[in-house]
Amino acid sequence: MRVTGALLFALLFALLLAARPLLAQTGPGQVGPPTQTSQPGPATGAPGSPQRAPARPLRPGETPPKGTAVIKGQVIVGGTGTAVRRAQVRAMSMEGRGGGVTSTDNNGAFEIKDLPAGRYTVTVMKGGYAQAQFGQRRPGDPGTPIDLADGQTAEKVNFILSRGGVIAGTIVDDGGEPVSGAQVSAMRYQYMGGTRRLMPGGGEGSSDRTDDRGGFRLFGLAPGDYFVTANYRGNTFMAPGMTSTESEAFAPTYFPGTPNVAEATRVTVKAGQEVSGASFALIVARMARVRGRALNSRGEPSGGYMAMLAPADMFGGGIGMNMSNAMVASDGAFEFANVAPGRYNLNLRPPGMQSPTAEFATLPITIGSEDVDNVIVTTHTGAVARGVVLTDDGSAPSFRAEQVQLFPGMLEPTPMMISPGMNRINDDFTFEMTNLFDRRVFRGSAGGQNSGWYLKAVLLDGEDVTDTGIEFTPGRSYDGIQVVFSRKTTDLSGLVTDDRGHPVLDATVVVFPANRDRWNFQSRYVRTARPDTNGRYSFKSLPPGDDYFVIAVQNLEQGQGSDPEFLARAREEAKGFSLNEGETKAVDIRLSPLVP
Repeated sequence: MRVTGALLFALLFALLLAARPLLAQTGPGQVGPPTQTSQPGPATGAPGSPQRAPARPLRPGETPPKGTAVIKGQVIVGGTGTAVRRAQVRAMSMEGRGGGVTSTDNNGAFEIKDLPAGRYTVTVMKGGYAQAQFGQRRPGDPGTPIDLADGQTAEKVNFILSRGGVIAGTIVDDGGEPVSGAQVSAMRYQYMGGTRRLMPGGGEGSSDRTDDRGGFRLFGLAPGDYFVTANYRGNTFMAPGMTSTESEAFAPTYFPGTPNVAEATRVTVKAGQEVSGASFALIVARMARVRGRALNSRGEPSGGYMAMLAPADMFGGGIGMNMSNAMVASDGAFEFANVAPGRYNLNLRPPGMQSPTAEFATLPITIGSEDVDNVIVTTHTGAVARGVVLTDDGSAPSFRAEQVQLFPGMLEPTPMMISPGMNRINDDFTFEMTNLFDRRVFRGSAGGQNSGWYLKAVLLDGEDVTDTGIEFTPGRSYDGIQVVFSRKTTDLSGLVTDDRGHPVLDATVVVFPANRDRWNFQSRYVRTARPDTNGRYSFKSLPPGDDYFVIAVQNLEQGQGSDPEFLARAREEAKGFSLNEGETKAVDIRLSPLVP
């Protein structure tokens, strides 16, 4: 990590400020000013600051009340101090109780009024600048929540925006001629599902198409390291009857001119910096053709289906950039041209809207430099899941059926092209889901956010499958699923302090179970949060258990809190505790010296 002078000053200044109250009460309903830092930094409250009672859960269908709390601040440009006008500032309740949005005036000032008591995240967005959240220490990190009581005013919730970085260059072919229409993207490694993966870099201009001179300009990039990739996808759509005679084509290429990301050169961008020399030539390589037939479950041709060949290890915007498409002919034949070597998922889906009887298919396939022929893909109807929503005590739900949300999530963050079908909760709380494939876990909510209800269990044939999921076999029906909600929610909170007993804000709190089998994607047991403006953290509706750990660390990358490797090391430093059903528990912790 590169540390600029401004960032170093901000960190040192924040440490000094941690020793004294920054949100002191200055009058009836008034909160003293959070001291401005050179980064979007947190305002902290020390012991003795006004405390609020926990927000009352909203009743089903209830509109969030109009409040009396206020957030004020100013947005300026880093380095120059120039006011940022017409930046959008958004305060979002972390408890489902509304929020507010406004724009800065000519002086960069903003004021968000009528906020109900609660915890808020405050975010600023402005074209050409890196998005910032109040309390961020690094781009992409979560911010610090602002905890407000009725009638309080949080003043000087100030932001110093950094102009987004720029990467510019030119794409040419193997003869040095400009290539127009090439898709160029800035990619970076980020945590997803507990694993570092190459993902789209984010920002409003992280992807571009080259102009007639082969030029590209990627802008609005947050500071960090990026890999620049270019892809010229000729013949990415093959209609029935079309064939390709090309044996060579442009392969996806990384700067400075390699097909392998392991050999690519990182481009480091600082805040507001323009890196202009990221020019390179596309690699010409032997590309493969993939031919086959698509059949339905009765052995008939799946004419009119759409076939999609998507990279198996690419997520987000990277999927579309490297995807090939083909229409299945009336005899079931399909062909993909100019396919680069790699691992793919071959997906088949019907045209038009999905129906409960629609058939789908996904076939993993590995492509080398040679053509692949005679691929047979057979579609099937997905599985059907039927069940009922219940309460754990057998009482009639206080929420309406339309306020229940259920989603069958994947156990791994896989870029699937097949989505579940119908997902409607009937008035009698029965439900039916269609088009289900692979192993999935049910996740959901009832009554809206902060309703007081949480998903307690999912049962199939009397077995608890809440965390193990259900392996859905195509064409099979799974009846009698019970989705159980409870109001016996847990509430875990505590104060994060340093070795001198002062509240800490620049930290990430991670709570996780001792059972390693629960350190997986979609886990209900692994959570992260930032301390609020009083140095307090909060987790609601954790599943009860007697084997939890909690730890507070600094410099944790977003998403790293679910990384099994990090959790294994954190377990040695973390504080253990148990959590009973319906229990409200306070566990204060000291900042850990653990380096992520």
